[in-house]
Amino acid sequence: MIKLLNGFDGSGLRVSHYSDLIRSHLSTYGTGYDFCRFYEIAYRRRVGVISVFNGAVTADFCAGASILPAARREISEFLDFMSPESAELPSEFIGGRYCAGYIRAPRTFFSIPPADTSDGLTDPDPKTAFDTAYGGAGDYGLWLTDTVRRKNLGSSFIKGYESSVLTVRFMLSGRAYITDVATPESDRGKGYARELLGRASRLLLDAGYSAYLAAGPDSVGYYRSLGYPELGADTLLLAKERRL
Repeated sequence: MIKLLNGFDGSGLRVSHYSDLIRSHLSTYGTGYDFCRFYEIAYRRRVGVISVFNGAVTADFCAGASILPAARREISEFLDFMSPESAELPSEFIGGRYCAGYIRAPRTFFSIPPADTSDGLTDPDPKTAFDTAYGGAGDYGLWLTDTVRRKNLGSSFIKGYESSVLTVRFMLSGRAYITDVATPESDRGKGYARELLGRASRLLLDAGYSAYLAAGPDSVGYYRSLGYPELGADTLLLAKERRL
């Protein structure tokens, strides 16, 4: 059974990318907003948690729990009902015949080796960072509101090197998740993104966090060419009218 959680404090979740993402929503917004809601997956006891945040769903196991086939069916029905734009779920939640309304986009997670120094990093204007990463597409106001709120709480920041940009989306459990890595087309091939990632990873490591990111099919070859260690892979679910 999946039901709304009103008093969720984040306890019981395991340490993983999905659980850290859920906890980052909780620590940033709590349970008092309609756009940020939390649900439990329970069969006699809680076995998993789902967050719904601004049109995206994330779900994960509780520590030591396992998922029954009935849960996969309920999660698929939940996605059909909520109609999120995207969903990040462990592969055990998806199953071969479930979540038929979504494109299955493979992702690979990479650890980001730190450079010897964090010198040279800049603090780009948020609009510049957004336009570089999204090319004018997407909802800038929504992205900015979330990024600024997380930044004010000390869990997110934007960094640049030359014209390349990235966003640290959250820092939890000793790990920092990097997103929105981009370089203007005119400056690609100059090594700016590589330098930015290494120096940002050094900055994060000095603060006690190891940096990682998720790459889709269009960028996975780039990170492999840099020799970044692979941490694993999963499948991002995208509503069929969207693409990775």
